[in-house]
Amino acid sequence: MSFLIIFGTQWYIVFNTIGGAAAFPNDLEEAAKNFRIKGWRWWIQVIIPGIAPYYLTGAITASGGSWNASIVAEYVRWKDHSVVAEGVGSYIAVATEKGDFPKIVLGVAMMSLFVTLFNRLFWRQLYAYAERRLRL
Repeated sequence: MSFLIIFGTQWYIVFNTIGGAAAFPNDLEEAAKNFRIKGWRWWIQVIIPGIAPYYLTGAITASGGSWNASIVAEYVRWKDHSVVAEGVGSYIAVATEKGDFPKIVLGVAMMSLFVTLFNRLFWRQLYAYAERRLRL
């Protein structure tokens, strides 16, 4: 189940990080060369802080995508076989299959609450830190 979630959401991080590397300012790269910043120092002091906001944007998007992917990944049916993991995703998938509208609404509401709280308490704080400390 985790494989499906990881495989489905890793692309958000990959493409945002590639976009951050492509948007990295050439003059900053030239300045690092002029100051002879190489090796690990270049990675830690130059490129990672430069792409961190892009990486975090990808991670935030991947986090939201993983919640959606959990609906599909926690309840898998193949012919006569079903694999069910315990979680809000399987709760929504099973309720949808049964057509139990009140349970679908409850599951979606709980997932929305979890996503909102996680975004406000974790991602927003981390992104604010990255913008404050890692701005180019």
